Amino acid sequence: MPTNFASVHAYLEKAQAELTGADSTTQQLREAVGLLMDAALKAEYSAKPKSCEVILFPQSGAPGPKRTSNHG
Repeated sequence: MPTNFASVHAYLEKAQAELTGADSTTQQLREAVGLLMDAALKAEYSAKPKSCEVILFPQSGAPGPKRTSNHG
């Protein structure tokens, strides 16, 4: 099962928001959570893309519908 990076990021943001103290330990924890958030983003965007298969539509010899206007 692939990692849900959006969920991971949301949990880490919530954890960082809960660290509201002004003491040095809280500041260190906020920085550590920030580093985890950065690592999660890096992992998300450096992951190999899923392989996909391109399905070609058959080419027919019949002409398509004739356009009667230039509006789409």
